[in-house]
Amino acid sequence: MSDVLFAWGGVHPRTLIRRAVCQVMREHDGLAALIGARIWPNRMEHWFRGELPAAGVYTVSEQRVESDTRPEPQERVISLAVELLGGELEAVDDTLDALCLQAERAVLRLDAIGRAMGAIVDASLPEPLPLVRGTHPADTLLSITHTGTELGIVTDGAREYGVATLNFDLEYQWPTVPPELADFLLAHTDWYVHPGDDRVDMISQVNFDQE
Repeated sequence: MSDVLFAWGGVHPRTLIRRAVCQVMREHDGLAALIGARIWPNRMEHWFRGELPAAGVYTVSEQRVESDTRPEPQERVISLAVELLGGELEAVDDTLDALCLQAERAVLRLDAIGRAMGAIVDASLPEPLPLVRGTHPADTLLSITHTGTELGIVTDGAREYGVATLNFDLEYQWPTVPPELADFLLAHTDWYVHPGDDRVDMISQVNFDQE
């Protein structure tokens, strides 16, 4: 685990993304009006009638993005599922469509999820993280794409409930510590054309202006 993740409290980016998605869903007025705060960042099924509708947010898989760039940018794509469990209603399809519409609107907000990731980490630390590009959680998430929705019915004894699973691909960059080079004013290189004689054949020297 990189030093950046330790600075984040040792949380895996997948965990942070799930929690941030849940946070922006809870804060979305349209979705909150339908589902309240019953949104959890794990695979959970809530079958109590008074606790529906509800939602669970979980990751299905993660793949590394292939790149021709060297060094590789360490980009990854996770398949994230937002599972919506509707109440026991006759108009189950209409209910699921309404939930799906608001859930899509809530989740497909790249900047909002990035800000939520940063806020979650900052809340767990004595002091907020410095805004250093490539190391701050807000810069980690690169894209969000809705890839499809699955609709169905689940049963609990004699009761039937509608369920919808929205699938998203989220691309993010694994956080890394950027290399740092101390400021210097002189670069000096000795060139050995024939290394065996230990004789310096050429010298190059670069002087940098001091600001």
